[in-house]
Amino acid sequence: MKIDDARRCHIQAVMEWLEKNVRVYPTPSCISLRQIRLDSSTLCGGALLFVGDALLGEELTLQMGDAGWLTFTPPLFHSPLGAPATYGAIELTGNTQQAVIAAVQGLLPRLLPFGINPKTQEWVTASTPLRERISDAAELNAALERITHPDFEWVQSVAPD
Repeated sequence: MKIDDARRCHIQAVMEWLEKNVRVYPTPSCISLRQIRLDSSTLCGGALLFVGDALLGEELTLQMGDAGWLTFTPPLFHSPLGAPATYGAIELTGNTQQAVIAAVQGLLPRLLPFGINPKTQEWVTASTPLRERISDAAELNAALERITHPDFEWVQSVAPD
């Protein structure tokens, strides 16, 4: 299929817009998570990611993942210049990305992952109620209370490149 000139120009304009608007971060010595908000019934919410000495935080979306760990989605641009696509609003180095993953996973204890429950031999799926994926409710509740406290901050070191 041949791309017509108008479409080619639009793609180029979107790429130029992204080049100007995506925030690129070099590898810092550490990152931190602050202002964590999680709905205790869904384990979905958000947090501010501070990269190194940045004064402004980047809004992460938090959600429970299939593997039983809390996961994140970085800030996104939806349909810039009308493009039928979504793009990351920030660019992190590989080591920074790994540090964010470790920090987010460290916020809560792991829930049962999707698959066979080793104790009951029943399937854990997207339809399994969240409460049935919790191994230790007291541990989870304590973690939720700790991380959603207004003064809580998780600092994670970042491996140098």
